[in-house]
Amino acid sequence: MAAPLAGIGPMRLTLTTKIILLLQVALCFALLSTAALSYLKMERMVEDTVASRFTVALRGLAGEVEGAVSLGVSITALRNLDALIQRAMARDDRITGLVLFTDTGEVLAAAGRGAGRGGPVGAISAGWKAAFARDGKSDRVAAVADGDSQALLLGIRNAFGGVAGGVALTYSLGEVQAGIRGTIPDLLLSGGINLVTGLLVTMVAVWLLLRPIQRRLREMTVSINQLGMGEPPNLTPELVAFAPGLKDFADRILEQQQHGAEEDHPQPAGPAAEAARPAGVTP
Repeated sequence: MAAPLAGIGPMRLTLTTKIILLLQVALCFALLSTAALSYLKMERMVEDTVASRFTVALRGLAGEVEGAVSLGVSITALRNLDALIQRAMARDDRITGLVLFTDTGEVLAAAGRGAGRGGPVGAISAGWKAAFARDGKSDRVAAVADGDSQALLLGIRNAFGGVAGGVALTYSLGEVQAGIRGTIPDLLLSGGINLVTGLLVTMVAVWLLLRPIQRRLREMTVSINQLGMGEPPNLTPELVAFAPGLKDFADRILEQQQHGAEEDHPQPAGPAAEAARPAGVTP
């Protein structure tokens, strides 16, 4: 078995195959990069859309509390906070928790799992307190991630424009990300179809493009071989259009070959030349 295998040399790829493989590798890299970037962009867009949805609910609850506080009532004196929170949670079942707290972080009312209590009993967590201290005086919504849970915090203003407290809303970021990951099989299927289609189109396009070029190159090789043997080449109109200077090149080569043949084989002198030669002079 070793003797037959020893005569087999390494497989050499044709130019067409090399170009097809190079383009297909470039196409695969481009499609995979585009798919990865598109998935990351989609993930970010979905997360922002979900956060915007809960931000609307958060601002609605904060506006209801501010309506009562703006009348001069202290936020700690409000009696219907639990009813406000329960009504807000009933509007959206994706909300996992709602918390109302004072400007010092004391929890006034809470509903849902977690309830935002990571520190002492009756106080919001240190992470929430730091985020609220950073953004509570503005109209921006502070976002705090805690594991697979996301918290949105917004300040509540009193009648004098000061910060009377805040409201926090929590939802499951893990569920949102799981929903996004659930689209991966469909994305892989569509991406695979696009990839296979692109590879086939690339292979066919390169083959159709290089096929006439290879034919003209073979005709040029035959023509050059004919010139090497001193024969006039068969230059078709298609070959002349492909290589416009080939005809002039062939004419020059044939002319040089003809002159060389005449110098190697001079013509014998005629009778008139023999009579005009002086006596005693031999050719």
